Amino acid sequence: MNSLSSLEAAEKVVYLTILDFNEKWAERKLRGFAEAQEVLQRMFNVTINHIL
Repeated sequence: MNSLSSLEAAEKVVYLTILDFNEKWAERKLRGFAEAQEVLQRMFNVTINHIL
């Protein structure tokens, strides 16, 4: 006997598992990103100012 009663139940388990992973990974900080973020922000500002 299957532990999941239907395809819909399996989809719900997968969906909820993905939501859980997304919440956990959204909180993570990448090593070195803080330093790179400042440089990227300046590059973005220069680029966007040329466009506008």
